[in-house]
Amino acid sequence: MHGEELPRARRRAIPLPPSFLDFLEHLYYTFLMNELLTRTICIKLDVAGHEVALAETQRRFNEAASWIATVCWDEHITNSNTAHHRVYGQTRSRFGLGAQLAVCARAKAMEAIKAVRRQEAEKMVRWRKANARRKSKGKKPVPPPEPAACPQFGPRASLRYDARTYRLLPLSRVSLNTMQGRVTARLLPGGRQHDMLCETAWKIGGAELVWRNGTYFLHITQTQEAPDVTPAEEAIGVDLGIVNIASDSTGEQFTGAEVLLIRSRFVARRAALQRVGTRSAKRRLKQLSGRERRYMKHVNHKIAKTLVHKAVVSRKALALEDLTGLREEVTVRREHRYERHSWAFFQLRLFLAYKAAWAGVPVRLVDPAFTSQTCSVCGHCERANRQSQSSFQCKQCGFCCHADYNAAMNISLVASQAANGSAGTSAATSPRL
Repeated sequence: MHGEELPRARRRAIPLPPSFLDFLEHLYYTFLMNELLTRTICIKLDVAGHEVALAETQRRFNEAASWIATVCWDEHITNSNTAHHRVYGQTRSRFGLGAQLAVCARAKAMEAIKAVRRQEAEKMVRWRKANARRKSKGKKPVPPPEPAACPQFGPRASLRYDARTYRLLPLSRVSLNTMQGRVTARLLPGGRQHDMLCETAWKIGGAELVWRNGTYFLHITQTQEAPDVTPAEEAIGVDLGIVNIASDSTGEQFTGAEVLLIRSRFVARRAALQRVGTRSAKRRLKQLSGRERRYMKHVNHKIAKTLVHKAVVSRKALALEDLTGLREEVTVRREHRYERHSWAFFQLRLFLAYKAAWAGVPVRLVDPAFTSQTCSVCGHCERANRQSQSSFQCKQCGFCCHADYNAAMNISLVASQAANGSAGTSAATSPRL
């Protein structure tokens, strides 16, 4: 079963990545955790006149989760059992939730707090490393990041259900616990979703009720034992970018020219409609909402699928740059800010990770430092080696190739060295400027 069922149950829970069900909108995802694959099936619901009961339960549940998060944040409570004894009774009396919904609200709040604390700690680590680099170069230190805020949930945020608060019924129906008792809604799955629900190899766990644009969806989680990871000493290096979304060490490139053109059209179209500001323009803006995001998601899915298939066929691992915190460290011109901040490299990395976990392909993260300045043939590192965005020519040995291909080769070499136990986590450590 997914999630936590009883306040004091001693069982091995399968935690979901914090807040994933609130913002991941693709059909399903898989995630490797505790040697289990977890996927989520998003199914449209016909609530059949129970909108009021579900909306009231959703509002009370998220109010309770916000209150629990505030209490635990202010009192520095990070242990789930301690949090349960502190807030369980008041959660039920103040918000009128049943026992299991109160437990689910506490679990959601604690997951959000842990996620925020973890992200804050990672930001502090990156800030210290950045200031250490700046100090070694004689630059002024940058101020520390802003302290994190306590997570809060809106009245229409997702409503979490565990195995005791919802139940799948025959004839594509589902029973949901609400403030007004049990209600029965009808599932409206597509053909693919129906087949996924019927797969006996997957074990059905918890669910989350999501309201989006006036429609309810039920995100049902399923778990399965993860396949064994195929050991691989060699790796396919993948260099991520904007001009070329991805370039691998086999020489294949996934150009971003068409993506940049289509996204610029979306931006121009939205700006024009916003300038008009009429009722019909706003209606058209609502119709266009999400199209650019869905297009980019489709592109990233295709790229990830191709790269994972290539790794499976060649029996190699996948090596990616660890670009965490890139937006915080790099500044760009105003005219290029939208391109940089809408760059969905983390989404591509997420898709690669779960597709690789599905296929048993190991994924390795590599320090991106100097991968674009180092020669993949002789190892010479110099800023002048990178002549332009696309051109690389080594000043020492004269090796010349596409810059993204050279970076992908460096990523592959570093990942292979790490797998073989060699020292070093970056392509170079002392570049010549």
